[in-house]
Amino acid sequence: MKRIVIISITYAALCILYFSPIQLPSKLAYAVAFLGLIALYHFRQIGLFMALGLLLSACGDYMGTQGNFIGQMAFFGLAHVAYIVYFARRLKKPISWHHVQYAAITSLFVGAEAFTLVVPSVPDVMLKTGVSIYCLLILTMLCLALLQRDWFFGLGATLFVFSDFILAWNKFVDPINHASWYIMITYYAAQWLLFFRTFASNACSYTSQDR
Repeated sequence: MKRIVIISITYAALCILYFSPIQLPSKLAYAVAFLGLIALYHFRQIGLFMALGLLLSACGDYMGTQGNFIGQMAFFGLAHVAYIVYFARRLKKPISWHHVQYAAITSLFVGAEAFTLVVPSVPDVMLKTGVSIYCLLILTMLCLALLQRDWFFGLGATLFVFSDFILAWNKFVDPINHASWYIMITYYAAQWLLFFRTFASNACSYTSQDR
């Protein structure tokens, strides 16, 4: 328990650092890179694909600081592939039809919003294809996260989607005042929820085994 508190405080400090006026190179990527390295160190307990998802996200953050949107989208797409594998491997069976309906309808609703309101505004054909593929990946991640029947995972995935939706709307549809605040606060919260749920649950299970 003490370890997760220290990790959470450090993560919060790195998130605050991003919003501070302190000038550091690529500081946007520090917080999630920190979680990714912690997850990689504990990958046997946490899971390799969760660690990869965090580390690939940090690479996407770095690309974002360099103004490389294609690279940013590519790394986050790969991060969602890692999260998809992670969630798929831990699905609890049997899955009730009620949960399948809820996850599918929610994901389809969000997808309909993205493909009718955002994707048509993407100017370049190749970029539009990339954005469409990315949307399918994050929606699959959302659906599998909701199927976990765990509000930490569900809320984390939902905040991730919301963050990306605001980013895409601000970039392709209409500028949003203080967009970076909405994007980064929800993004940092999303990554923390995914990490915390995985780390805390495994820490508890190992503590129980030790007893």
